[in-house]
Amino acid sequence: MKIVFFDYDGVLVDSLSLCVNSCRFASEQLGYKGEFPENPYLNLNPVTYDEVAKRLGLDIAEFDRIATGYLNENLHTTKLFDGTKEVLENLSKKYTLYVLSATRKETVKKSLENKGVLGYFTEIYGGTEIPKKERLKEFRDKNAIMIGDSISDMEAAKSNGIYAIGALWGWQSKEMLKDADILVENHAELTEAIESYFNSL
Repeated sequence: MKIVFFDYDGVLVDSLSLCVNSCRFASEQLGYKGEFPENPYLNLNPVTYDEVAKRLGLDIAEFDRIATGYLNENLHTTKLFDGTKEVLENLSKKYTLYVLSATRKETVKKSLENKGVLGYFTEIYGGTEIPKKERLKEFRDKNAIMIGDSISDMEAAKSNGIYAIGALWGWQSKEMLKDADILVENHAELTEAIESYFNSL
């Protein structure tokens, strides 16, 4: 079995604006007076609400509750990146697809179902209770690929001997993805990278 893991935010779904707005809303509700960063996720590791709250010096549990509520209320505003559905349809014919995300499982499932692509995935792993690095330990002896847009995605894959593909259309910069085995700029390059790796095994 050949397995492909996709991160959710910034790889499958263009959700940066929504997630930034959810953080801004939560910070305002909690009385944050400092200058709010344009992209609070840019240099974050891991890329989670908890980590944003820590950086801003705000109550983590309350920040998570408020930001998640805002996110769920506005989930309908997000869209798949162009070409994503076609790529998933083609890859699902050859490989077993999973989602591995810090976003809550229920949120990811609802979003992907509404966008008509949930059926392409065998399983959705979401939430922060089990970190990505720990989750991928279960697959370290498998033929697997991790596609992500953050340093934490790359670290989770590399620490488990899993091939790491960095998606440059996501939330973090090329510099943050420097540990990737390969960087891709679009879905054509992504498909080529996946095929090339599995064909080399």
